Amino acid sequence: MDAPRTLAPERSAQSLPRMGGVLLKLWLCELWVLLPDSGVNMKLLPHEEEVHFINEYVNLHNELRGNVSPGGSNLRFMTWDVALSRTARAWGKKCLREHNPHLEELNMAHPKFNGIGENMWIGPENEFTASIAIRSWYEEKKRYHIENDSCSSDCSNYKQLVWNTSYKVGCAITKCARVENIRYAAVFICNYAPGGSLSRRPYTPGIVCSQCSRYDRCTDFLCSKIKKNNLNKIHNTFYDKKNEVLNTSFSLSH
Repeated sequence: MDAPRTLAPERSAQSLPRMGGVLLKLWLCELWVLLPDSGVNMKLLPHEEEVHFINEYVNLHNELRGNVSPGGSNLRFMTWDVALSRTARAWGKKCLREHNPHLEELNMAHPKFNGIGENMWIGPENEFTASIAIRSWYEEKKRYHIENDSCSSDCSNYKQLVWNTSYKVGCAITKCARVENIRYAAVFICNYAPGGSLSRRPYTPGIVCSQCSRYDRCTDFLCSKIKKNNLNKIHNTFYDKKNEVLNTSFSLSH
């Protein structure tokens, strides 16, 4: 007579892969839910001396400045400044919703300029783009009345963004574990030179470039001493010098 067959081990062997698959799916789902709150950085924030980042925010500044309404007769074309961007990063690392108190002090924020301007954006790290931050400052235009130079509420970021005599800009983005009630925050700061006093209209309305100096040319509706086809050379000068140093060091070591 045949011995009775034992079926339990066979059923268990067949069910284990199915149970393992279910448990794996549940674990992955739980991990996906927890990741946004775990502080894992899902995208890398740009470094303040990254060429693409520099070109993005400098070009956007000039685009917005060149398209103010009413048109501006005397706004200057902006170019990047490394010292301003490093000051922005240094202050951003403090993770405070406060303006840098040293911007008015001689040689504290910049080797050449004092009276530096500053705009600040703070929000969730995963929501940051330079465009979102800078355009949010420009949106304050809705609160500003150029006829009598008044604001219905704070519009200081807009006025600095379109301040006619500012022609240098340097920005940096810093991540912070927390800024006030925002966890995993990003602090984006742009510094400007010369900074705006904000005590008058930010620019003189009129025909674009009509009040530029006789030494200026009109570049993208802005007063500029710089030829447009030389801008990339200017933005990349810092990196060219850095690469020369690195290449020289490499050659000497071999």
